[in-house]
Amino acid sequence: QEFIRRFAMHILPKRFVKMRHYGILSSTWKRKKLKALQLSLKVVVKLKEDRPNTKLRKCPCCKTGNLITIAVFGIRGPPESYFGISQSLPPCES
Repeated sequence: QEFIRRFAMHILPKRFVKMRHYGILSSTWKRKKLKALQLSLKVVVKLKEDRPNTKLRKCPCCKTGNLITIAVFGIRGPPESYFGISQSLPPCES
């Protein structure tokens, strides 16, 4: 009974919409007013530093050579042709 009571407290009435972020936490507010607020408060904002992509990936098998990206898979899994491509590649010879 206690579980159901607590669970029911999270159910919204009809025509109500759950709002995750509002006020200063909303993305619209951040986009429009955050920079002005930071300037008025004299806050130092650290920007991301551009790092050169010089780290070359090595073969995990023989630790030599450079790996080249031939395909990048989406978040839903590999494409259907993935298995045909991967089986046609020669095995690593160390």
